[in-house]
Amino acid sequence: MKVGIVGVGGVGRTLAQLLRAEAAIDALLLIDKEENRVRFFTKMMGRVKVDASPFDLKAPLGLPRVLKGCAVVVNTAPPTFNLAVMDACLQADAHYIDVAASGPREPSALPGILEQLQRHDGFRAKGLRALLSMGLDPGMSNVLAREAADTLDSVEAIRIRSGGTAQIPGYVSDIFPLYSRETFLSDMLSPPSAWSDGALREREPLSDSEDFEFPPPVGVQRTFLVSHEEVKTLPRYLGKPVRRIDFKQAFHPELIQAVLSLKALGLLAEDRKISIGGMRVPFRRAFLQALPEPSALVHPVGGAKALSVEVEGTAGGTRKVERRDIVMDHREAGRRAAITAVIYLTAAAAAIGTLLIGGAAFPGPGVYPSEALDPAVVLKEWVARNLPIARSSRSVPTPT
Repeated sequence: MKVGIVGVGGVGRTLAQLLRAEAAIDALLLIDKEENRVRFFTKMMGRVKVDASPFDLKAPLGLPRVLKGCAVVVNTAPPTFNLAVMDACLQADAHYIDVAASGPREPSALPGILEQLQRHDGFRAKGLRALLSMGLDPGMSNVLAREAADTLDSVEAIRIRSGGTAQIPGYVSDIFPLYSRETFLSDMLSPPSAWSDGALREREPLSDSEDFEFPPPVGVQRTFLVSHEEVKTLPRYLGKPVRRIDFKQAFHPELIQAVLSLKALGLLAEDRKISIGGMRVPFRRAFLQALPEPSALVHPVGGAKALSVEVEGTAGGTRKVERRDIVMDHREAGRRAAITAVIYLTAAAAAIGTLLIGGAAFPGPGVYPSEALDPAVVLKEWVARNLPIARSSRSVPTPT
């Protein structure tokens, strides 16, 4: 099987390493606007043939021609390009996977993942499959929520919490995110929504903070409401009603305060420019450049990534909370692929999705989020790759 990877940053290059070890993969096509990124991989010797194609997604007209011959295309480029790559896959007769979705293209428009799901009939008509947001969170978070919900007769609430720690050489603070800097800022500034009593309800960015206890070595962290894909798709694809769903992410309070202050001052608007070295550049870009670029970290990073999913409901008349946790040390991810745990786990989930997209674990032709996959099959593949997962269950009092 030939797999195309669009975007060869941290996730894309890690995915390429993982897929080169899979017996089902005999060829990779790496696509990125930076020619040096993709050419580097073509020099690797091995069973899997690796080709490269420099391409700028800002001018996507020729993309279907580039993708022709790929059985599956995994899009790890910024999610603003998702629809363009999806449409190119339709023309190239290739299955499609991505690892995250974008926000609405304009205020009050559909969130990106819901707009992507509208391509369902087009993919189904051509016998093609598209798997959306198959990373760590979103992605494995959806799969874990589905697996836990399947053990319950009824579901009251789903709580998804993302946290972690990081000690980065050369930085005095550990408050920085370990995923795309632009995605991080977009997440922080976009109004989040929570599912409540049958509807998505918009909330204030970074509101409803709570202290959440992640497994060791992460521990208790302050989490905030963040705009995320799981809240938008789980109510549609879980297979049973659910009253409440929310997603909260851990951020250092000082980072929250800094970003909200810059926003209040109008400095994070795309058109707010400053002069640096005789050039006019957006302040937003300068701010993001001051944060570490996770995919470029070459020294070992300390700390760990944690994802926790709690599904509360009833089973056999007893009220329970089914909990699932994924925790990985950054040094272990560095040992495996010279990358952080956030990026490694995201790439690992995308690799599993690539191998499953044509099989029985997938519901058939069309466009689906990751909770539509058979969770037992996904988690069997997860464990087979020596990836972390912990399950627990506790009884809770029935509300009076």
